Amino acid sequence: MRTKRAGHIIAWLLAISLMPGAFLHASPALATPTTPAIQAKQAEAAAAEAKLEEMNADLEERIEEYNAITEELEQTRAEIDCAEADLEVAAADLEAAQTQLGERMASIYRNGGVGVLDVILSADTFEDLIVRVELAIRVNQADAQVVESVKSAKARVEATKSALQQRETEQVALQAEAEARAGEIEAEIAKQEAYVNALDGEVRELIAQEAERQRILAAERARQAAAAAAARASSSGGRAATDPGALGAGHPEVVAIALKYLGVPYRYGGASPSGFDCSGLCMYVYRQIGISLPRTSRSQYGVGQHISPARLDLLKPGDLVFFGRNGDPSRVHHVGMYVGDGNYVHAPQTGDVVKVSSLTARISSRGDYVGASRLP
Repeated sequence: MRTKRAGHIIAWLLAISLMPGAFLHASPALATPTTPAIQAKQAEAAAAEAKLEEMNADLEERIEEYNAITEELEQTRAEIDCAEADLEVAAADLEAAQTQLGERMASIYRNGGVGVLDVILSADTFEDLIVRVELAIRVNQADAQVVESVKSAKARVEATKSALQQRETEQVALQAEAEARAGEIEAEIAKQEAYVNALDGEVRELIAQEAERQRILAAERARQAAAAAAARASSSGGRAATDPGALGAGHPEVVAIALKYLGVPYRYGGASPSGFDCSGLCMYVYRQIGISLPRTSRSQYGVGQHISPARLDLLKPGDLVFFGRNGDPSRVHHVGMYVGDGNYVHAPQTGDVVKVSSLTARISSRGDYVGASRLP
């Protein structure tokens, strides 16, 4: 049977998951984008997929029909073989019976007179004579009946073989017809698969275009929010930004360590793989590469080289990103680790788990980003 096609929705989601900024445990802001045009094209693709499934089911029925005819044809041919074997036996029996009858008749013809005289002279009584004559007649009649019986049996076998051969001819025709129909359906399925693949491509393209549009909009909103946050930080006495040319290389290697703990539950005061809070996660991960951090997010904000909230372009994987109430750097309450592509890994809150979220989406929606620190 033909292998069922994988669900195309999975393919769409996979395509989106491979775009920059897509991670496991991503926030709702990274959900697959949709528009009325995308939804309409997805509905068209779903209808085409449903039709393709029906065509596959139809093909399977035709293949089963072909298999059934083939099985019957094989049985018929086996029966023909048996009939031919029976016919050979019947022909041999008939030949033997005819030979026996012929030899007896020839013997009577050659020695008829002597034989009759012998029968008469050898009889002791008249009754014995009658018995001997009747016996001779019956022997001849029995031989003749055997011949006729064998002839009838042979005729029946020949008729059976002829009927089986006729059935074989009909089944061969049905088999060819079923095979041809299956071939036609396979050709139709190939066309439908091409159509479905084309629709899938259109859906992926529409989703990619919408995702890019939303990314650009989110980046612009994040830029504006970051600029506003930078202005607030400056007016509220936040840290002075390090000159971009003086920024160190950072520690991108810690990202792989942090991502090992995706799914670990949030635990207030937690600083181990059994449970993390936001600052406990960053402290624990950086400790793995020999760098000690203070325990709280507010204290960690003061460590390392500061990157202005307006300079998202300067962020590198491994940088610590900080958030303060209403964008106030004096009220830092949350920290995460930048992982690239506008995303960060963090331990969000009670009831949640360590996960990757969109930094740009948070900046756009909450406006509480107060900048980053790059550790030496």
